Amino acid sequence: MEKYSTQGLIDLTMDNKNIFIWSPFTSKIGTINNVINSSASLIKFSKTKIFKVSLINVFGEWSEYINEIKLKKIGLENLKVLNFIKNWKKEGFVRSRLCYLLIFLFSFFPLISLIKRKKPDFLTIHLITSLPLLIFFLFNFKTKLILHIAGQPKMNFLRKIIWKITSKNIFKVICPSNELKLYFLDNGIFDENKLEVIEDPHLIIHKIQKLKKVKISDSFFDSGKILISIGRLTKQKNYSFLITNFKTLQSKYNTIKLLIIGSGEQKIYLESLIKKLDLQNKIKLLGYENNIYKYLNKSNYYISTSIWEGSSLAMIDAAIVGLPILCSDCPSGRKEFIGKDKRGFLYRENDNNDFLDKFSQMYEMNSYTIKKMVFDAKIETRKFTLLRNYLRLKNILN
Repeated sequence: MEKYSTQGLIDLTMDNKNIFIWSPFTSKIGTINNVINSSASLIKFSKTKIFKVSLINVFGEWSEYINEIKLKKIGLENLKVLNFIKNWKKEGFVRSRLCYLLIFLFSFFPLISLIKRKKPDFLTIHLITSLPLLIFFLFNFKTKLILHIAGQPKMNFLRKIIWKITSKNIFKVICPSNELKLYFLDNGIFDENKLEVIEDPHLIIHKIQKLKKVKISDSFFDSGKILISIGRLTKQKNYSFLITNFKTLQSKYNTIKLLIIGSGEQKIYLESLIKKLDLQNKIKLLGYENNIYKYLNKSNYYISTSIWEGSSLAMIDAAIVGLPILCSDCPSGRKEFIGKDKRGFLYRENDNNDFLDKFSQMYEMNSYTIKKMVFDAKIETRKFTLLRNYLRLKNILN
């Protein structure tokens, strides 16, 4: 779908740029693919090895992706600390916070040493950003620091203070949406000249076309219309709201079913709620899936009931596959993507009546209007391709 030409992308007068990326993760999240895709876009489209990108491997978290990293010619800088936590069970609030603390403490001096020795032109930071922010606040490096924010952050008091204090040491702040950029400006956290809006490089079209054609052997899809929701089983995703309202929808549209893809700490609670509402034959909790596209391709509508959201990448996946979309209007970039019921529907967060009303509008809409809405959403997904990401990043790195 990407219409941009790669002609003229190469600037032979530009010096080579070395870019290091700090993004230690403790669970499988969308940021992983975004980091790999963004790195690959810089290498792929510059053609002349103008950009050399290396991931910082803190405790072996990137080792699982080593084949993909090598294939895309991305470098790997092993920090050689905390290898003992690689095989720990790191999910859950307490375990994940303990890992964050250990990463902060044990990576402090090795990260300083790495920057001093390798002297990268840029250090882009995605996760556990407090450590590099502190280091750049304490030391005067020639390396330029880029803070890349994956989604709508939870702006507690401590985070606001840290970002305000360290903002003078940050070269650029990349936001996934204009909504977040305006939030930072309105709250005086970052100056406007530091803020850039670049959508996540999430979509690889030829890969999606292949993945969505994979067949599914599951009788759940044999009849009825499927509502699909994707995301971790956490309070943030508000699945109890979705399941409870699905029960009400069942009384009006008794052929619909609900598929939820994701794992998380609320699994037992949600299973109990489904049983309590006698929806065992109508709702399926599938768990974590590597290939969500084959399930999107067998579904009829995409639903997200989140209380807050990051970059809403599952919504983008649903749009590129061609599903009508219904989402809460929680803080994220989804309002910009959907518009005023132009490329989908938004309902007021946690408002049962508005949710039910908007679903009915979507479900009963005539086929021409739905097709127009789906088409417009597909066009909008071009912002989330690798080439678009490269074109925007190149302007910053130059």
